[in-house]
Amino acid sequence: RDTTTNTKNTGLPVSNLGVVLSYDTGNYNGLLNYNFGFVYNKKNNFRSQKSARGTTDQSSMLGSIAGWLNLYDDQGWWTDVDQQTLESSNAYSILSEDFWTGILAWNAYALAPFYTDDAETNYIYIGSTENNYQEYDGNKLVRDWITTGGPLNQRFNRKTYGSVEEFALNFGGNFNDFLYFGANLNLHTLNQTTEQYYEEKAQNTNDFQDGFVSMDNSYWLHTSGAGINLKLGVIVTPVAGLRLGATFTTPTRYTLTDQWDYTMNTAFNNGKTYTEYSPTGEFSYKLKTPMRWSVGAAYTFWDRALISADYEHVNYASIRYKNEDGGDSYFTDRNNEIDKTFRNASILRAGIEVRVNRLISLRTGYQHYTPAKAGLTTMRVYSAGIGFNIGDQATIDVAWTRTSDCKDSYQLYRNYATYDTGGIKKVTAPTVAERFGMSQVACTFGLKF
Repeated sequence: RDTTTNTKNTGLPVSNLGVVLSYDTGNYNGLLNYNFGFVYNKKNNFRSQKSARGTTDQSSMLGSIAGWLNLYDDQGWWTDVDQQTLESSNAYSILSEDFWTGILAWNAYALAPFYTDDAETNYIYIGSTENNYQEYDGNKLVRDWITTGGPLNQRFNRKTYGSVEEFALNFGGNFNDFLYFGANLNLHTLNQTTEQYYEEKAQNTNDFQDGFVSMDNSYWLHTSGAGINLKLGVIVTPVAGLRLGATFTTPTRYTLTDQWDYTMNTAFNNGKTYTEYSPTGEFSYKLKTPMRWSVGAAYTFWDRALISADYEHVNYASIRYKNEDGGDSYFTDRNNEIDKTFRNASILRAGIEVRVNRLISLRTGYQHYTPAKAGLTTMRVYSAGIGFNIGDQATIDVAWTRTSDCKDSYQLYRNYATYDTGGIKKVTAPTVAERFGMSQVACTFGLKF
């Protein structure tokens, strides 16, 4: 059943802070002046909150967990992870993170073995949300299958926060008031935390052969690390009022560490409840982000107005994950998937500024982002602002930006296969269609010494 939910998230972050020291050389030709700067920028704000809810009798997360533990090939069903492994004291060390929810579900009595032969020597796993049905023709079994027992109320929430913080060391100079150059050594620190909660509840516990009442699964993930890149830029002024510029940014090379854990709670109609906790997992790896380049132009009209535009290009298919030792064997599948799904993207920015009088300036702008991968929609950003000059030494700028509503989709859990008369029946997990936008207000205060 389709449902709609609305989620809002607000915050008051500090976006940037910096200082620039400028020095005149005293020359009349060549290098006229140069400057050193230090700038702090908060980039890639990860603040978001997503929620979804709905009802279905076609699938369940516990069914998906059971299906992930079961592997199937053209020779028939076989079990990849046996019961002894799930129950062992070092199960979380033996099995990868992909199977951690399976360990939790088994220990919380939300999974059981389903025997596929009369001798009960071969089995697969069945979730507590699933029932086994048999159909006979006389004494002959003609069909034996597993399916979701009845309607489940499902609820999902994901909260993400954190940011990339950039510390930029800058050097720039001016040649003959014609060529301006700059170089930034950018040090990045990344901190991102995700808190995710999923719940499925029986509308009628009598629909379920195992007496299932509810299951909820909490997931916590924290990613932290640091990276470095270099940004180079030039501006030339071929004629009065006209500025042409270009920038090049090297890939950012991060060293990152993920930490995560899971919690699962289950309840049954016999009054029994169970709670299971995973240990905290940890994994370190390297990430290389795409190279970027841009070109732009700006023209000033009689010191009263400015119009500017620039174009930026990014190849997101060049993102690469690597092992901590620099190899990529662990991430082969992920990197191949990036090659298939991501592509070249571009960003077009345009803006106008008008100085109303000596004290007040008005600004407006537009940004157009083409999607980084198929399935995402084009993103548009609209902005407006006002600036105040307070004497010759201070400025205050206030700006508002609005990101247009974008669309995305994701599944609540994996698609999976379930048992049907010795074969398989493919089950599709619910899909969430997401629509999101963002508004921001920024205030900048500047001092000249």
